[in-house]
Amino acid sequence: MKPGIAATFLELGDATSRNLEFSHRRNVSVSFGEETITEINLLEIRRRHPERVHVWTFTKAQEAKIGADWEWHIVGRERTAKMRVQAKRLQRNDVLKITHKVSSSGDQQRDLLLSGAQADGMKPIYCIYCTEPQRGIWTETTAPSGYRSYHTGCLLVDANDVSLATRRLHEIEDRCIPWHYLVERSAFVYDKQEFINENLDALVIRTYASIGLIPTPTDGDEWDLARRRGWNAPTIDDLNEDTGRDFDGTGVAETTDEDRARLEAGTAAGRQIARQDQERAHARGVSRMMAIDVRDAEAEEGLPRRM
Repeated sequence: MKPGIAATFLELGDATSRNLEFSHRRNVSVSFGEETITEINLLEIRRRHPERVHVWTFTKAQEAKIGADWEWHIVGRERTAKMRVQAKRLQRNDVLKITHKVSSSGDQQRDLLLSGAQADGMKPIYCIYCTEPQRGIWTETTAPSGYRSYHTGCLLVDANDVSLATRRLHEIEDRCIPWHYLVERSAFVYDKQEFINENLDALVIRTYASIGLIPTPTDGDEWDLARRRGWNAPTIDDLNEDTGRDFDGTGVAETTDEDRARLEAGTAAGRQIARQDQERAHARGVSRMMAIDVRDAEAEEGLPRRM
């Protein structure tokens, strides 16, 4: 069983939280900045899913003109979600620095993020890297015996819900969601198991992540409150079919031939789209793009569904 996109987002969120917390120790002289975290996560997403994840990194001639450094294109069978993302890391003193003037223009980064996303039909998002002690809502769940819970170290929030005056995560945490909510809006735990696969008379032992669904929280549970308040992002199911769920449609549109061509780098259409993306990225100052093909993701994920 190969872990799917959900497992990757869960594990990278957990690793981001734990590594950032370790880097905050006073006896650890290792910087773990936004650029480093983003590059590590991009590399792992691409490495684990080479057949469905495409990443482009462009030379950044100057600081982003649109207030972001990352574009996400999540391509489903029926719909594609497009996001303009700016990464933000909580500092050791728990400060969240939203106020930031772009040196090339003097404009506020947040203003450029909002206006640039609107102009290009995308959702403006902050991806907040944070540690377990810095979170008050999206904390570890209580895991059943034999299971371990995930840290949610990568939180997504609609940039419209984050003011320039924001200085602490607790001011906006109830509007955030863990980034695995783009796959499944649930709390997860996991265990590590081993299984034996017989292949040509050879016994191969593999280790994999078994993802278990936590029982639905009660009305008073912090997770349940946050799920109701947080950004109602579309999930993979919403992009692949008409679920009837009332999700936030900003940046979501019908999947086009251009979206599909972006996933086919070896074709003439794919190469043409790549050239156009590079020109557009250079003009706007975007340094990274990621396209994820989720058109057949349900079969790969193997996640339990709520009854």
